[in-house]
Amino acid sequence: MDSAFQDRLERIKKLPTLPLVLYKLDEAVQDPDSDITQVTGIIEDDPAIMARILKVANSVFYTTEKRITDLRTAVVVMGLRAVHNIALSTSVFSTFPPGKGSQMDRAAFWKHSIYTAVATEVLSTHATSREASGYRRDELHLAGLMHDIGKIVLEQFFHSDFSRALELCGKEEVPLHLAENRVLGADHAQVGAWLGGKWNLSQEVIEVVRWHHQPENAAKEHRHLVGLCHLANHLVNAQGLGDGGDIASPSSHAPFSETGVPLDEAQEIVDKIRREADKSRILLDMVEQEDEQGQGV
Repeated sequence: MDSAFQDRLERIKKLPTLPLVLYKLDEAVQDPDSDITQVTGIIEDDPAIMARILKVANSVFYTTEKRITDLRTAVVVMGLRAVHNIALSTSVFSTFPPGKGSQMDRAAFWKHSIYTAVATEVLSTHATSREASGYRRDELHLAGLMHDIGKIVLEQFFHSDFSRALELCGKEEVPLHLAENRVLGADHAQVGAWLGGKWNLSQEVIEVVRWHHQPENAAKEHRHLVGLCHLANHLVNAQGLGDGGDIASPSSHAPFSETGVPLDEAQEIVDKIRREADKSRILLDMVEQEDEQGQGV
């Protein structure tokens, strides 16, 4: 990252932060001794997150005979991991509400992020290597969800320069991260990793954010996870699922072999990504509705 741009980053005032409840919830989900009472108690400290979870719990996917009105029942019906991912996803959305004059379709961007999160999870179940079985689903989801978060920082705090990078990307048909480097002296992967450090995200997620375009440069112990997200991003872009503001990455078979994902299962994987993403339909709809209202989720 260009040192001059690094200085500009560090001078950002009022950098958004994630709600404290998410850190507590993350600890509870990872603790094998935590129970539903503990988890619901944490979520109840944030009425906005609680409302979102209840909204998802009453969506078509989680249909029950009676309407779910209490958080405990929602957690039982949906499961701790799903509740954690919904709380995290919607909190990240609302942390960066859409600004005026944006050239990037924010709702389409979040859809791209959700699809990539789902794709990362799906790919891990098809990977044949030992590393694939070592990740929790919430880790995979978070890695995919956050991979492009640097674009939001660039759009919100460096709007003019980022708009020029988007125009360059479209005009010359070059990957956005290369256009960003030409205009800003840094790209969204570097900026996203910087934000991940500020938010105290895990090192494996920061590695994914930093190297999702260049998985070969990731630390060896995290390279497989980075590779899964790299492939997930490639598939989502190629299928036009959401819009991360970038052109589709070049077709390549390398990500499949490097992650141990069989190439001949590609279509099956894409079909499964679409089916699994339907379970997040309510989240996608919430993003679109709130974006139209000019508010966060």
